[in-house]
Amino acid sequence: MSMNLFFMAYTQKELDEMDENHKLIDESVDSESYLFSTDVETAWDVLRSILGGVGIEVGKGIDDALFNGCTLISSEQVKAHAQELSKWSREKVLEGLHNIEDLDAYHLEVFQDEEEYFLEQFEKMVAFYKKAAEKGLGAISYAA
Repeated sequence: MSMNLFFMAYTQKELDEMDENHKLIDESVDSESYLFSTDVETAWDVLRSILGGVGIEVGKGIDDALFNGCTLISSEQVKAHAQELSKWSREKVLEGLHNIEDLDAYHLEVFQDEEEYFLEQFEKMVAFYKKAAEKGLGAISYAA
């Protein structure tokens, strides 16, 4: 079974309410009441390794929500990570893929064989953070 990483955009007020009452996280995700979303499919671990955690290792972990927990990413964190992600070009990401040090990264072999597919996942994450930052939104990320 594969583990995908999902991102969903919310207002900061909604995130604050979810931080106070974790049951709201499950309700919101189940009812699809987020503003917009994306997922980077199984590329999350390779992206994490190449990008040094930018876009992936951010936010406040919540263990008692959803099946595997989730991360609340504030609007300020979204903005900061959008800026960091904007510094990465397709060429720089591919260079990272070719020179990756974490040879145990999840699904690494798949993405080494399918570079364009990998770049599409990267671009989806960049677009999500950019759009959320432009709108002053925060986010939730979770693996499933």
